[in-house]
Amino acid sequence: MIRKTARNRRSGYSQLLCDALLIHSHLRKALCSCSEQRLQVIYDAISCTLCLLNVFLRTLDFIILKMILSKDTNKFITLLTFGLHTIISTNIYAQVHVIGWQTFENATPGNNNSGINDTSPDTNSTYDATPNGSIEGSLYLTGSIGANASNFGYDGMGQDARNEFLNGTTFGNDLLITDYTLADGSPGQRIGPYLNPYPNGEENDGASSWKFSQTNGDFQLYGDFSITNHSDYHFRLEYVHFDARGMVNTTYSPRTLTLKYLATPGELINASTGTEVSDQRVFYSNTWSARGVEHVSQSLAAVVNSALRIPPGEKASFRFVWSDAAGNGHAQIDNLAFSGTFLDADNNYAAIDPTAVEPPANQNTNIIVLIPDDQRWDATSFMQARMGSLGRTARFPWLATPSNQTPNIDRLSNEGTHFDNAFSVYSLCSPARATMLTGQHAHTHGITNNDTELPLDTVTYASLLQDAGYTTGYFGKWHMATQAARPGFTEAATYHGQGTYYSTAFYDEAGNGLFNTSASDWVDDISTREALSFISAQNSANNPFMLVLGFKTPHSPRDPPNRSADLFSNNSPTSVPNLNTPPPFAPNANSGTELADLRNYMRTVVGIDQNVGQILDLLDSLNIADNTAVIFISDQGYFRGEHRLGDKRAAYEESIRIPFMIRYPALQNSAAVISKIALNLDLAPTILDIAGVDIPDTMQGKSLLPFISGQNPSDWRSSFLFSYNHDPEFPVATVRPYLAIRHEDGSKLVNYAEDSSWNELYETDTDDDPYEISNQYSSTEHSSIRENLESLLAKKTKELGFLKVSSSNIKQSGGSLTIQSGNSSHFKLEQSSDMNSWTGVGVFEGNGETQTLSLIHTDPSSSVTVVGDSADYTLTEGPPLEIVTGLDALNSGAFSPGGGCDAVFNFALPALPANQQLAKAQLEVSTKRQYAMWDSDLWTLGIRDNSNPVLEFSESPSGDPQVIKLQDAFLTDLDGGIVDGSFIVTRVSSSPASALTQYLQDYYDDNPSYSGGKFLFLRVNPSLDVGVNNQRYMIYSAQTSDSALRPQLKLYYKTESVNPDRTFYRVRSGKD
Repeated sequence: MIRKTARNRRSGYSQLLCDALLIHSHLRKALCSCSEQRLQVIYDAISCTLCLLNVFLRTLDFIILKMILSKDTNKFITLLTFGLHTIISTNIYAQVHVIGWQTFENATPGNNNSGINDTSPDTNSTYDATPNGSIEGSLYLTGSIGANASNFGYDGMGQDARNEFLNGTTFGNDLLITDYTLADGSPGQRIGPYLNPYPNGEENDGASSWKFSQTNGDFQLYGDFSITNHSDYHFRLEYVHFDARGMVNTTYSPRTLTLKYLATPGELINASTGTEVSDQRVFYSNTWSARGVEHVSQSLAAVVNSALRIPPGEKASFRFVWSDAAGNGHAQIDNLAFSGTFLDADNNYAAIDPTAVEPPANQNTNIIVLIPDDQRWDATSFMQARMGSLGRTARFPWLATPSNQTPNIDRLSNEGTHFDNAFSVYSLCSPARATMLTGQHAHTHGITNNDTELPLDTVTYASLLQDAGYTTGYFGKWHMATQAARPGFTEAATYHGQGTYYSTAFYDEAGNGLFNTSASDWVDDISTREALSFISAQNSANNPFMLVLGFKTPHSPRDPPNRSADLFSNNSPTSVPNLNTPPPFAPNANSGTELADLRNYMRTVVGIDQNVGQILDLLDSLNIADNTAVIFISDQGYFRGEHRLGDKRAAYEESIRIPFMIRYPALQNSAAVISKIALNLDLAPTILDIAGVDIPDTMQGKSLLPFISGQNPSDWRSSFLFSYNHDPEFPVATVRPYLAIRHEDGSKLVNYAEDSSWNELYETDTDDDPYEISNQYSSTEHSSIRENLESLLAKKTKELGFLKVSSSNIKQSGGSLTIQSGNSSHFKLEQSSDMNSWTGVGVFEGNGETQTLSLIHTDPSSSVTVVGDSADYTLTEGPPLEIVTGLDALNSGAFSPGGGCDAVFNFALPALPANQQLAKAQLEVSTKRQYAMWDSDLWTLGIRDNSNPVLEFSESPSGDPQVIKLQDAFLTDLDGGIVDGSFIVTRVSSSPASALTQYLQDYYDDNPSYSGGKFLFLRVNPSLDVGVNNQRYMIYSAQTSDSALRPQLKLYYKTESVNPDRTFYRVRSGKD
């Protein structure tokens, strides 16, 4: 990184330098064989001699500075170590470090204006091509100029009223010394500016420089710079080196240069007094009488008669001040550098080289998580060889015979802890991956489809490990929608969304492009390559690390690597009993049996087996296998024609069972096969437990560490809840939403949200019905099993916050219930007068939070319909936020290029009729859905005095207490759509039990004398930030010419009653 910009034109010094180095070489050889006592005697003698050589050394100042700025750094450092700096050093082996700027150069030859009055500063001007040129965690010194150097530096191009110079981010903010640059044993390097080609350097008579230009009348020019100590040691700042070029214009230029210390910010300590150097302390001053250059190596200690130290974590800031100008001239600093020595305060401030200090060994456990996509629990040789002992048929026996096709994946089962009964609690890619990261059910973390990104502030095992000092890396498939960021991960090389097996674009942890793979590079090989590099780098730095390697394998469309592309060409799967047993919700299903696709599925699995082997082999070669926990877990299983299905999602064993193995030699007593229930929910708490990090109470899984260490917890779970909701990415997916529970004895209850006639009950243990052929839901013989599972399911839904009544508010006019419900899960409110016969009031979609439902307990006696007001409007995102009126249809969603849109409706609120109470209220609109794969919610913006628009955009809430959500998923991705190529219009009504009823009841109760004149504002907006696209709901406004399409507010009244009828309510999951 150091470029030569100055050639030594003073050959007279060359022989002196060589002689000094020769003497140094002989002395070093002699000293290496001496005892400590003899060394001290020799050192004292050398110190005296060096004092006599001080004059000689000062005459070498020019050579010293030039070597700082040349490729001869090693010679320079060696000389300083032996000579100049031993005068104030306590150890002749002290490592002197140098940091500085080479030149301040422009790309155009002859242009010496490096920022002042330069409207287009050059990218190569004091530019470091590797601005963080150190390995992670080994940053010792940095230098800054301009805005980042002091509180006074001008944050811009360096031109304000007093011409403070340079924005550090433009002109090389990070100039570093690191152990990375010293790894070859060299005494040190200065990481400095990049690309200073001839003839713009010193050979061009100093045409490249830090230029100070005068444009006003106070004749003082400023330039700030600093050095920051990032190490755990004190840094003795010994010299400031620079070339000062004065009287550039003999008539107008400043004549005097002063170098001052700035007490704010930072701290420079006088070693003799222990106090900070005083503010504005002058360390150098010179006045030019004629044009010329001073080559300065200013000893700071000589000025204050004491060594000066920068404590750990502190900054020393300085200022050049040019003054005494006759007019609008300029002056220059051509080169700038610092030099000094690190000191160990715990060892009487003895000199020390932190880059040579062996970093402490990594005492933490490294963690590697390997995640294939859609790999079945039985898709390994290990499992195919065991299927008979599990009461099942090996569907793919050719994975195990005549040869083992997955030997490396099998190593994890044979050498670690293999969980035979491992399950995914939500059999869909993104929700399952979010569950593994968070240790939470999908209804809690909120990712219930493949089109939702993980919020950046989500607490995950990765973010917690980061906080604990781990370096975290993610490589390969992430797949939370097309999310670019990788929250919780220090480093990443991943692709967006599904990616492709070949020709894939990779991105870093911030979503910046890294590289594109070729048409011959298999994506899982590239992801593995990046993971291997990460492991090696972290091991070299002795950093504890956690990495996730996400394979695309064996997700469709399957395209195996060349090494396995020809396997299984003559093999077919073995028949199993449930191939012709379709699910009740899809009696005509018929997929998953395509032979070529099935073979490619297994070929990709064999492909990643080699990748797993590369990981394990590297751990062995680095001798860190014992202290590294390797976890292999799939997001969910996959159907290969069973139940005539070819996807996942459904509640059958092939879909929810997953491979799950953990190898952790340092803890485990021996390899083991565990039959207790393990869940993907358990991954996060297990990883934290392995790392010794506290497991948050918000995590709903349990650590599997006891099983790894050979224990058998007596209080382990005996059952678990799992679910699936409607996925807007596939609105007509075969699998329908369900809520289910499975017991460790194999019994399983599946309740479908849309139709209870589909409900299923199986006993999946080996002796009964492992292939789930006989649905026993309606069997009286199995009624006790069903009742037991229903009781367990009700208990767990409440415990896990999937569905429970948090509070109630009952009053004569109606009242309300506050419901806690799982995100995107449906539930139904029912009422009864006798608790025997129940009637549905409304179906709702949960949002993972509490929501209010209105209680309707009396049939209405009259009603009124209020047609929308012509003041209906759309709020568009902007910026700036805009109000659009006069439209026939309002947008709820996004419209390119305008961005997000909210639809706002305005209704004149009528007074209550005499002796009447509000029984219920509903909003009714006409809408057509244009590609929207999400819901829109119903909110109120309050009851206002007039119909003037309210600027309350959903994506930038103001916190106004009048803004209240009334109904989640008022419009859903099932409303409207395309039929025969045309968008259809759907009439949609809010539920009478939505919070709209209770909201207006409360208003009328609180304002009994209300006589009209107010306006109710209702907003319909997307449930998430939908970006800038053309996905939206178009909702007809009050201005449409078709009166049947206009929005209406329907109010239903009932007669006041002293003794209202008693009504009972219940809430149950599902729609039916």
